[in-house]
Amino acid sequence: MKSPADTDSFQSEDGRVEVVFDLDQLAESNISLVMKAALAALDAQHQEGPDRITVMVTGDERIRELNREFKGEDEITDVLSFNVEDESKSDGVLGDSGDEQWPDFKDSGDSGEVDSGRLGDIAISLPQVVRQAAENGKAADHELAMLTIHGVLHLLGYDHAELDEEKVMFGKTDVVLAGIFGD
Repeated sequence: MKSPADTDSFQSEDGRVEVVFDLDQLAESNISLVMKAALAALDAQHQEGPDRITVMVTGDERIRELNREFKGEDEITDVLSFNVEDESKSDGVLGDSGDEQWPDFKDSGDSGEVDSGRLGDIAISLPQVVRQAAENGKAADHELAMLTIHGVLHLLGYDHAELDEEKVMFGKTDVVLAGIFGD
């Protein structure tokens, strides 16, 4: 696996979605699918305000590190979302400990100023996607698209902590997925 600063990057034509990865390689079909799923979720659910996101496709080690550092859970997870609004509310510091900096998905060369067009970042563990797909009897591409959409919906303010929230969020996910796969 490459270091976090050593990433490859692809951007949508309209500049709203950037897909980065720190894996040794990532199939072009996976990059295209992540881009398509993120754009479809934005098109379906975004109303106004910032709409640019970065999706990092990474491995288990990096997602576990991010989960531990920003969520306080020392385990591999499938997807994490980092909303710029949350960053700006905390002066670039996430979590309760006060020492957790915003994840550096790539060396963007920015000036450190908050980009008013950015909605946030998503990290997805590709190995976890493959495992979950096998466990759930789904195709890995379906799982990857679903988790990308799930991450975008979190950035847009949706949650699933309560049953009624879960129904709304998962219903929206299913609608966007159906549009991608023709289900």
